Amino acid sequence: MIKVVVVDGFSSGKFVAKRLNEEGCLLMHVASSGSLDRYYYKGFDQTLYDQMIVNIDLAATMARVEHFEPQFIIAGAETGVLLADQLNERLQLPYRNDFDKTHARRNKYEMIQCITQAQLPAARQFLASTWDLAQCWINTHGRFPVVIKPLESAGADGVFVCEDMDACEIAVKKLLGTTNRLNIPNTQVLIQEYLAGLEYVVNMVSLDGQQLVTEVVRYQKQRTQGGGILYDIDELIGPDSAVYSVLVDYTRAVVRCLGIHNGPSHAEVMFTEDGPKLVEIAARTDGILRPGVSRQTTGLGQIDAVVLSIVEPEGFTQRLVKREHYQLLQHTYNVGLINRLEGYFYKDQFLSELRKLDSFYEAAFYVENGEHIGATHDVFSQPGTVYLVHADRAVIAADYRRVRALELQGSYIGRR
Repeated sequence: MIKVVVVDGFSSGKFVAKRLNEEGCLLMHVASSGSLDRYYYKGFDQTLYDQMIVNIDLAATMARVEHFEPQFIIAGAETGVLLADQLNERLQLPYRNDFDKTHARRNKYEMIQCITQAQLPAARQFLASTWDLAQCWINTHGRFPVVIKPLESAGADGVFVCEDMDACEIAVKKLLGTTNRLNIPNTQVLIQEYLAGLEYVVNMVSLDGQQLVTEVVRYQKQRTQGGGILYDIDELIGPDSAVYSVLVDYTRAVVRCLGIHNGPSHAEVMFTEDGPKLVEIAARTDGILRPGVSRQTTGLGQIDAVVLSIVEPEGFTQRLVKREHYQLLQHTYNVGLINRLEGYFYKDQFLSELRKLDSFYEAAFYVENGEHIGATHDVFSQPGTVYLVHADRAVIAADYRRVRALELQGSYIGRR
C-alpha cells in the first residue's frame, strides 16, 4: 500500500486526495498551521485520511510524519508548499523538488530574480518595505500601470493594478502591516512593471525532471474599481493554438529553473509583444480544476496526472516518452461568479436556471445557503465557479452571457 502525506489538502488538493484514496493509498493529512483561513476548509473531507495532525511544532510534526513512513509527501494547496518541501528534505524522498529553490517557489520576488538570472524573460521589479521606497522606484520606472502585490500570496489575493501614484499609495499602505489570506504578514510589497498582453495558465506535472503538459488555459480577468483582480473566464486552448508551443517551451524552462523535478506546477504567463513572461508559478495543482471536467475536455487533467505519477509511474513515463500533447475533446469555460449586489446567498433558483443551459456541467459554490454576501471585491469573495463544457464554443459563449445576465438580475441573491 502506497502511503502519502498531503500537506494542506485543500482547494484542488482535496480532489487529489480523493483520487489517491480511490486508488487504495493510505493518507495522512498535515495542516501547515492551526490558524489557516476557514476559506480553505470548504469541502474538506477528513474521512479520506487515516491520520490527521496540525503543525504546531515542526520537530513534533516531522517525528509524526517520519513514523507514518510515507513514500510521498505532496502539497495540496499553496499554504502547504514550504512545509511539504521541509518534510521531503528531512526524509529525502525521491519524489521531491530542489530544496535550495524552495523559497523561490513561494516568494514572488525571489522567483522572478531566479529566472532573470537564468536569462529567462521576466518583469522588472522592486521590493519595498515603506511607501517612500516604493514611490521612489515607481518614479524611476516612469510609467503606469504598475502591479503591486504581496510577496507570498495566492489567488490574486492583495494584487492591485494601479493606474496612477495615488492608487499606488493606497495599495501599498493597504498591504503593509496586514496579514494575507495565507496567514503571512505583509512586511514588504512587490512592485512590478505591468505586462501588457494576454494571460495564460500552463499546468504541468513533472516526474524525475520531465514535464507532462496537462492544460494550457487562456485567462480573462476583471478589475475592481480599486484595481483589484477578479477571475472571469478560464478557457482551455488546444495544442494547435499558435501560442501553445511557445508558452510550453518557456514554462518548461521556468519549471526547470525553479527546481520543480516532481509533482504539479501551475504557471501564470503573460504573452506580451516580446513573447511570454512569467507572472508567477506555484508548485501545486491549479485550484480551479475539477477531474470530471478534465476527463470531458482532455481525457487526463492535472489532478489525475499527479495521481498517475504516484500510483502508476510507468504509465506516466510512457506518456512522457511518447511526447503526446493532450487533445481538446470539448471546449470549456470555468466562469468565476462576480456578485454585484448585497444580500443573502440562495442557490436554488440560480442552479435551476443553470441547468437549462446546453453547456452546463457543474457549479461549485463557496458560500452556504442563507449566508450574507456583499459585492465581490477579490478572489476570496467570489461566491462560486460555473463549469461549462460543450463541443461548440459558440454555445459556451452564449451560455456564459446568460450566466452574467442572471447575476445582474440577482438570481442568487435574496432577502431575509
